[in-house]
Amino acid sequence: MRDTAAQTSETVRAAGSTLCVLMSAGSVQRRLSNDDAPRSVARAARELASRLVAYAAAESAPPRGSFVRLETPVEPGDLLSWLRGVRGGSRRYFRDRSAKFELACVGVAASEQFGAHSAWHERSPQADTSAAAAWFVALPFDAARARDAAWLPFAESSCVLPEIELRREGERHLLAVHWTAAHEARAVAERLEQLCDAPETCFVEPALVREADGGGEAEWTRAVRGALAHIAEGSMRKIVLARTRRYSASAPIDPVALLSRLAARESRGFRFLVEAAPGCAFLGVTPERLVSRSGRVARSEAVAGTRPRGVDGVADRLLGESLLASAKDRREHELVVERVRDALSAHASSLRIDAEPRLLRLAYVQHLATRVHAELRPNTSDAELVRALHPTPAVAGAPVERAIEALRTFEPFDRGLYAGPVGVVSREGAELAVAIRSARVEGDSLTAFAGAGIVEGSDPAEEWRETGHKLLAFERLAT
Repeated sequence: MRDTAAQTSETVRAAGSTLCVLMSAGSVQRRLSNDDAPRSVARAARELASRLVAYAAAESAPPRGSFVRLETPVEPGDLLSWLRGVRGGSRRYFRDRSAKFELACVGVAASEQFGAHSAWHERSPQADTSAAAAWFVALPFDAARARDAAWLPFAESSCVLPEIELRREGERHLLAVHWTAAHEARAVAERLEQLCDAPETCFVEPALVREADGGGEAEWTRAVRGALAHIAEGSMRKIVLARTRRYSASAPIDPVALLSRLAARESRGFRFLVEAAPGCAFLGVTPERLVSRSGRVARSEAVAGTRPRGVDGVADRLLGESLLASAKDRREHELVVERVRDALSAHASSLRIDAEPRLLRLAYVQHLATRVHAELRPNTSDAELVRALHPTPAVAGAPVERAIEALRTFEPFDRGLYAGPVGVVSREGAELAVAIRSARVEGDSLTAFAGAGIVEGSDPAEEWRETGHKLLAFERLAT
C-alpha cells in the first residue's frame, strides 16, 4: 500500500496538480462505502454533530495542543454560495489558482502563531483515511510596523484552525469539524446543526461609489520622486509604493458576495477571504504565489513587470511583446528572481528556474512571471520557507530590508494584510499566495490597495496609470 500511495502521489505531482497538497495519500486511494456516500451539507452537518457528541461522551477532551477531526463526504456544491448563507463574523475562504482545491471555513477551533501550529497533534477516529486538517494563514506585510486601528481586529487571525470546514479536492467534497478543549463539544455540535437551518435569503447588492482620492496623483508623484532620489543615491535598487482607493456603499457590504463578483471577472488567480468580525473582512483575487509545498517539493515564482491588457488581440499581443522587450521591466523582474532563488537555495538540495520569463495574462493586466522549483532538505518547515521568501522585491523592493524601512516613511498608511502571505498549510503541504489585488471591508466602506515597483527610469505618471489598471477589478464594481 505504501508503494502504491507513493506512486499515486508522484503521478499527481507530475501532472502539475495541487490535489495532493492538502490531502493524504490514503484519501486518494480510499473507496467510499455505503455509509460514506455523499449527502447534503445539512444532513452531513447533523450526522457530524451526533458523532461529535457521541465521541465526546466516550472519550476525554483533547489535551492542550491537540484537536479531534471528524469528517464526512458531501454532495458537490458551490462553496462560496454556502459560505454566503452562513452568519458572518468568522468566515474564511481560499481557492488555489488551478481551481483544484477550495476551502470554506466557519469559526475558530484554535488560533496559534504561524510555525507553532505544527506542534499541534491531530486525533481522529478516521486517522488512516481522513484528509489532513488545514490551518488558515494570513500574515501582515510588515509585522514590525504599528497597526492602524482598522487592522487591529485581524491581530488574532495569523494562523487559525477553523471549527467547521467545507472542502473541495478536485471533484471530492468534504465537511469536517475540529474540536479542541477550549470549546464544549455540545456547543460545537449546536453550531454545526445551525448550518442546517441557514434560511434561503434574497440578497440585494449595495452599489459602490468611489470617494475622492485626497492628495491623489500629486501626493503619489512626490512619493515616487522621493523614492527615485534614494535609488539615485545608491541605497536601494527598487522600492514598491502602494496607494489606496476608497469606496462607499449604500448598505453594509457582504464580503462573500463581493468576492464572488470579483471572481466572476477574474477567473485566473488565488481567491481568499479573511473575516475578522462582523462587517470586517479582507479579500482579493491575487495572481501571485508565494510558495506551494507538496511533501518535499516546493514551488515559488517571481511576478514583476506590468502592462495593461489590449482592447483586441493585436493590441494585447503588442503590449505583451513590449513588456518582454522592456529593459526597465526585465531589470525589475530579475531582482525578484534573484531574491526567490537565494531564499530557496538556503533550504533546497536542488533548484530549477525557468530560463526566460513568460507572460501571465489576467483580466486587466499582464505580468512577467518566472517559475522556480525546489527539492527541499529534510525537515524544512513552512514557516521557514515563508520567513525566507516574504516579502519579495515584487511587493517591497530591493534590498528588501532597506525598502521596508523606507516604506515606513514613504507610505502614510499601514498595509496590514495587504501584500502579506495568505493561504492554507497542513501536514501534507501548503499553498500560500501574496495578498495583492485586494481590499479591506469595514461595514459600508471598502479600501482597495495597489502598488507599483519604482526603479531607475520610472515615470510617476506611468506608475500612477499602472496602479489604476490594477485597481480596475474594484473600479468595475463601482457605479
